[in-house]
Amino acid sequence: MKKWIFPILMLMLLAACQSPKQEVHYIAKSEHWKAVYHSNAKEGLRLFYLGDDDDLGPLQITLEGTKESLTLDDAQLNKDGYYSFTKKESEKIFKRDTKPEIHMHWQSKNETLEVKNH
Repeated sequence: MKKWIFPILMLMLLAACQSPKQEVHYIAKSEHWKAVYHSNAKEGLRLFYLGDDDDLGPLQITLEGTKESLTLDDAQLNKDGYYSFTKKESEKIFKRDTKPEIHMHWQSKNETLEVKNH
């Protein structure tokens, strides 16, 4: 019994010393849009409309990462004025040390958000 105590204690010590998963934070802003992604949040990437128009109609959103991209056609803002990607969709694009781009198209307007890691 005693010979098992030391290995178990060492295993517990090693497990406690492992570094936690580092958080990733991205923020981007353009004239009409703001994007926020926090890896520790319940939601994925959130895109907020900064203008006054209540009815933007369908949005086309393209996320471009280092190796992957995702395009949504006919996306709609929710009643709180933002669109939220799922956590799983966002994690594919927003990884540590990447410089993703977000392209927004709505009402014949286009903007690209410059994403910065914080």
